[in-house]
Amino acid sequence: MSTTLHINSTNIIIDEFTNYIENKSIAAFSKDSPNNRCIYLLTEFKERKYGIESLNHFGGLFDSAIIALINVYLRKSRDDFPSLRFRDYVALLLYSPILFIYFLFSVTNYIALNFLRKKVSNPLAKFLLKQHKLIYFHMRYLGLKAHLKYADAAMSSHELIMPGYDDELGSDGKALKFLGVIYPEFNKQNVIKQLMIDKKLFFEITGTVTQYRKKWLKKINFQITLRGLNNIFGRCKALPFSVLASGEKIERAAFSLHPPQTRNWKYCSSMRIYRALEIDHNLPILTKNFAQNPIEDVCFLMKDWNSLAAFYELFFNREAMIGFVEPKIEAYNEIVKQHNNDLVEALKKRLNIC
Repeated sequence: MSTTLHINSTNIIIDEFTNYIENKSIAAFSKDSPNNRCIYLLTEFKERKYGIESLNHFGGLFDSAIIALINVYLRKSRDDFPSLRFRDYVALLLYSPILFIYFLFSVTNYIALNFLRKKVSNPLAKFLLKQHKLIYFHMRYLGLKAHLKYADAAMSSHELIMPGYDDELGSDGKALKFLGVIYPEFNKQNVIKQLMIDKKLFFEITGTVTQYRKKWLKKINFQITLRGLNNIFGRCKALPFSVLASGEKIERAAFSLHPPQTRNWKYCSSMRIYRALEIDHNLPILTKNFAQNPIEDVCFLMKDWNSLAAFYELFFNREAMIGFVEPKIEAYNEIVKQHNNDLVEALKKRLNIC
């Protein structure tokens, strides 16, 4: 791991690309010498909705309108992002009626509340805060688009990421070379030793706590109450990454819930599942198995509310918990070690390493 690029070496770069200084450094580094090679690790999904393309763009027409607006602004404001195109102006023009209605309502509401002497946020500040996620992922999208031409090859963290990049070109001017998916491997002994230690009997959701995920928290809390289990199970908690990163000492759950971000979400969150077992030491619970990644089979799939009895058993019977998790981790590690060995061989072949 390094915070700097190493000359005459192969550097594996995770696709963030929002930092202006780092973007300029990568471009200069890649142009400086043919021996300065970059392999990109792609971690997000490139999606097109209603004619608008961005990373993790799973929203509707309104989200497309917002992205069309920030796309023009960001392309015009930063020279490390791709240049503005005629089609970007056309897309913004087509979405302008939606944006006009949105901003007209926001400004009117702001003026009315000010007239009534009520406390109200500045419309622009409120817009930036509310649309922070869309803006952030589109910055990543534009940064990646501008720098793919410096990539000697690419890897991904999910099986379904690369199909979105089939039309991209790499540093040799040809189709971007895809080496394979990199899979995290579990330290089985560490997972078994730490799992549920010092944890409480409740469910937590970490990461992006969407409205859909909040509904799942409410569902579980209701079912716990309905079954008279309040004196056994604690109430579900939402723990966004901002809370976890604050350093504040908080109670952590024995079980982490991993529903999709929205009802129509198309992909499993493989890295969140890995983090739950390896880092947070709780058992991941799925509400849907996408059958996209072998790590999904390590989890407990909650098919109905009778699973609450099984969670009780796994929490209080450590032998049962180990008997459930250990063979699943062993099976997963066997699968992904072979995949990772194949990836390393493809990397060595690409870089002409004997």
